[in-house]
Amino acid sequence: MDSSSSIDRLTQLQVGQRATVCRTVTSEDVAAFAQLSGDYNALHLDREFAARTEFAQPVAHGFLHASLLSTLIGMKIPGQGALYLSQTIEFSAPVFVGDALEATAIIEKIDTDTRIVDLATQIVNQNGQTVLRGRARAKVLRLAREPSAESGKTPPPPLTGLLAGKRALVTGASRGIGRATARLLAVSGAHVCVNYRNSASAAASLREEIISQGGRCITVKADVMTPWGAKDLVEAAAGAEGLDILVNNAGPKIDSAPFARLEWDQMAEAYSAIAGSAFHVTQAALPHLKSRQGRIINVLSTAALGRTAYHWMPYVAAKAALHAMSKNLAQELGPSGITVNTISPSLVPTDLVSETPDRVLQAFIGRTPLRRLATVEDVAGAILLLASPYANFITGENLLVTGGEIMI
Repeated sequence: MDSSSSIDRLTQLQVGQRATVCRTVTSEDVAAFAQLSGDYNALHLDREFAARTEFAQPVAHGFLHASLLSTLIGMKIPGQGALYLSQTIEFSAPVFVGDALEATAIIEKIDTDTRIVDLATQIVNQNGQTVLRGRARAKVLRLAREPSAESGKTPPPPLTGLLAGKRALVTGASRGIGRATARLLAVSGAHVCVNYRNSASAAASLREEIISQGGRCITVKADVMTPWGAKDLVEAAAGAEGLDILVNNAGPKIDSAPFARLEWDQMAEAYSAIAGSAFHVTQAALPHLKSRQGRIINVLSTAALGRTAYHWMPYVAAKAALHAMSKNLAQELGPSGITVNTISPSLVPTDLVSETPDRVLQAFIGRTPLRRLATVEDVAGAILLLASPYANFITGENLLVTGGEIMI
């Protein structure tokens, strides 16, 4: 990975910064844009028709050259990770085939709290004539941070044979906590099934990484929010050998909204994605886990404990439901030799919370005795503990991974 990908793009921007993109308009561009947009106006495509107008030649679609602004915003300034929010456009002169255009964007304002950047935009032709002007707003999305040397101590060396002979299934394993967990279980000797729903390339890269390190891994695409998807996933994960470890980690990106703006559908969707997926996968895996006295580990969040994170109601309510379900399962499945435990990490910088403002992250760090945020490796290590033989007599527990931010 390019080392620059770990740098917050917003910190590299400043008021007055500018970028340009140049392009010469061709007849092929005009034809392709007409096909893409469905705008076959004769003014753009019919020379005979255009010759009878005041321009005497075909005029390129206005939004053809306006598309240069998208190139500017997405590739130059703010650049990678920028989400276009708005763009005003004033077309001040026509553009023709053969015109050499230069599009410019200049940063006018940066709001570090909202991560919104305001820009003045302009396009001129080869004669210096302005053909378009306007203003743009773009949000620089926060990317999940890669673990750094400063984020914590070097992790201890894995116990290579700790899970030898075990088969493990990790849902939602292509990214974040699930990815780190699958990697660590594999390094510790387990044959790991990496479940994903959409991120095929991320899952494939994880599988290659695990295999290159001598581990065993398969990837399975499945929608664990459905009973049939869960059933197919478990059958693939268990194979002919069975299943020893189930880590229910799948969950949606967190949408923040006040209660007054919520719809019940949003609550139901969160329940289905978090509690429902764990319900379906656990039920499908139960025969295998009973036969091998297996382990179930459900990933919760401290956001659902104590004074829950407000404006995250669907997420925290669903996580709380999963917590209650886990304790109930621990009681019911204990006589069968199955342990059921949960993990509650504090704020972990992953894709799920990538929009969390810096001031919130700093507040967490300030009240955490270890003075840093949890990493995905921290959470994976706790999951490994509960999956290992060292947790044979631990069930019904909720292990806090908070650096002391929460103490009970």
